[in-house]
Amino acid sequence: MHTRRTVRELRDKVEKYRAMARMTTDPETARRILELTDELEQQARDIERGK
Repeated sequence: MHTRRTVRELRDKVEKYRAMARMTTDPETARRILELTDELEQQARDIERGK
């Protein structure tokens, strides 16, 4: 149960940060935010796979 909640929380953050990246006008900031979302998504996948 805890694992599913953690994955859900990570994916919620991914959605939130991707929306922020779309709203920002600075390309460098948007790029860094999207890099963060990639890392968070990978963490969620790793948790699902039991890593």
